[in-house]
Amino acid sequence: MTLSLNKLHFPVTTLGYGRRVGIWFQGCSIRCPGCVSRDTWELDPAKGIELEALLEQLQPWLAEADGVTISGGEPFDQPEALEALCRALKQQISGDLLIYSGYPSAKLTQDYISLLDLCDVLISEPYQAQTPQTRWLRGSDNQRLHLLTPLALARYGEEADGKAWPARRSLDVIEADGNLWLAGIPAPGMLAQLEQALDRRGHALSHRSDQAA
Repeated sequence: MTLSLNKLHFPVTTLGYGRRVGIWFQGCSIRCPGCVSRDTWELDPAKGIELEALLEQLQPWLAEADGVTISGGEPFDQPEALEALCRALKQQISGDLLIYSGYPSAKLTQDYISLLDLCDVLISEPYQAQTPQTRWLRGSDNQRLHLLTPLALARYGEEADGKAWPARRSLDVIEADGNLWLAGIPAPGMLAQLEQALDRRGHALSHRSDQAA
């Protein structure tokens, strides 16, 4: 089983409960206007990885992690690989499994119910750049937070769907292979401000790799 992978990181603290393993799939057929993860859109054969090799790479992190967040790209564009990965992860983690998708929840519950049975938290619906962004863990307020298991309810709370972002938004700043990238969901205008600040210091923001849907 091969999947197309954009990147991995641990720990990620901005995309769910606690210190998490972040897994970003490569390839997205939805391509929401205004998405800040455009580097994850195109399928790239060079980014294919065998599931067993991926699990081996994740192994040192899983024992320490509070959970796993899977994003992209669009994870459900690779449903067989996503389900195989989730089944393997659920055998190895005690924490929650959170998946981001730009597909409507009606499509996901119709087409991928066996996959959703492996998921604790689902955030669904396409990102809408013109929609306000005030709700926790979402890039736009039309997106829906589904708490699917008792663990999800215990960690995220029944009131989580209406929970607002904290007044001070945070992003994870990650260094890998000599590059810096961001993980998290930026507030509106945050990346433009960062780009301007870098430009004043003689640096360029070459591409944006943070999660927004």
